[in-house]
Amino acid sequence: MATKDNNFITKFSDFNQGQAPLAHLDSLSTVGNSGQYTVATNVDIISKPGILSQGPGLATLTAGTQAGAVSDQINFIIDKAVANNQTYGVSDTLLHRITPTAVTNTGIFPHTITDATAGNSAIHFQGDLFYFFNKASGGDIGKYDLSSTFDDNWGSTVPTGASALQKAPHPVAKKEDIMLFGNGRYVGTYISSTTTLAPTKLDFGEDTEVADVAFHANQWWIAVNGSSLTGSNRTSSQVYLYDGSAVSTLLSDEVAVGVQKIGFIYPVNGIVYIAYQDTGGSNVIGYIAGRQVKPLRFFSGDLPDFSQKTLYQNTIAFVSSGLIYSVGAVVEQLPLQISQLADGGFATVGALASPFGTPMVASNLTTSFKLAKFSGLDVNCTFKSLVIPTINSDVVGMIDKIVVMTNVLKANASCLLKVESNQGVTSTTIGTITTTGKTRHSFSVPVNNIEDYRFFLDWSGGNAVNGVDIKSIYVKGHFKEIK
Repeated sequence: MATKDNNFITKFSDFNQGQAPLAHLDSLSTVGNSGQYTVATNVDIISKPGILSQGPGLATLTAGTQAGAVSDQINFIIDKAVANNQTYGVSDTLLHRITPTAVTNTGIFPHTITDATAGNSAIHFQGDLFYFFNKASGGDIGKYDLSSTFDDNWGSTVPTGASALQKAPHPVAKKEDIMLFGNGRYVGTYISSTTTLAPTKLDFGEDTEVADVAFHANQWWIAVNGSSLTGSNRTSSQVYLYDGSAVSTLLSDEVAVGVQKIGFIYPVNGIVYIAYQDTGGSNVIGYIAGRQVKPLRFFSGDLPDFSQKTLYQNTIAFVSSGLIYSVGAVVEQLPLQISQLADGGFATVGALASPFGTPMVASNLTTSFKLAKFSGLDVNCTFKSLVIPTINSDVVGMIDKIVVMTNVLKANASCLLKVESNQGVTSTTIGTITTTGKTRHSFSVPVNNIEDYRFFLDWSGGNAVNGVDIKSIYVKGHFKEIK
């Protein structure tokens, strides 16, 4: 804001607002609020709402690499505890038992799934564990009795209606004695009370694929992508509603989404959220209201799938292009935000889940694999604020002083402060936010003749235990007449 004596003061605070509305389209956006960012990497704005912190680091679980139990990519983790401090995950070829601290690497685990080439999903259902996987040709369902017996070809040999599955993703959900799963162009069901498997119960037509399934409000919700076309080739997708009894072959209703592609659907607190790509090519997190899809926030990168979503800090955490994002509000009184929260580990990220409350994420890089969980602080963190114009008619801005308010800094806490001006062309180092015991950090480094600016925070020289939490930043300056 400008004052009467031609000075200006801009306060940056309320960092719980996350990404600016147009940041996915323009990294130099001026549209938004002072607490929002245009570009950020691994920043936490949800653990301490209003305060900007380093994002969570990752700690690899015991036996969680190729040197232990994880010799290929973990593609799915059950997002709840199956037993006390135990859950299960499925990789390309293995079934894993997972605890809060380790991947079991003894006895019967990890279990090698016969003929598996790409494990898809798993579910705890009617006292047993069922795991879905693809083979060189087709797919199958395995069964584990949670004791000692594995039947890797259960789906194609045991139940009434036994049959091989399509070679496709197999999202799965359950309701009482009914298990419903995606099977390429089909939705399949297994009803335990009649021990009947119907792998092609519903047929959505040629060149379609079931992206995700869920049970909510006494109905099955089925997300179906309308084509295998990618890139700028426009396709359409639908979300279908199906009777909870799963007996009929008729659908109850449908939401004609009309989007490019659906990543996942996710019922949370009475609302069905949906991740999708719109006809403009942007990725969106929205929700379903009646027969409409309402967009909430946009993000760039890859579209997450059914195995890459979980709840964290009362927000939806999801994977995109190897990074973990958060969308939502920690408490209802705060505005909705989307932000890039944490790194996913190696370049290619697989499953994301929080069966014990803390997110776990699987990743790989060629022949290196790992399963890690949030732990400590990351130092690969950056934050670039909204761009603030300082030119008006015949004046430009001059920054005279910047004051940063932080937590009480502990030993080795550090964060570099820069100013990027004139559409990001010029970068000026202001100083380092550090010094044990300090909360107010004042810098008098003039930045001259600027038409616009944004501040740039970089924690790469910081600490993974003692962090720098940014509470507010004050930028003081004046205007200078130009001819």
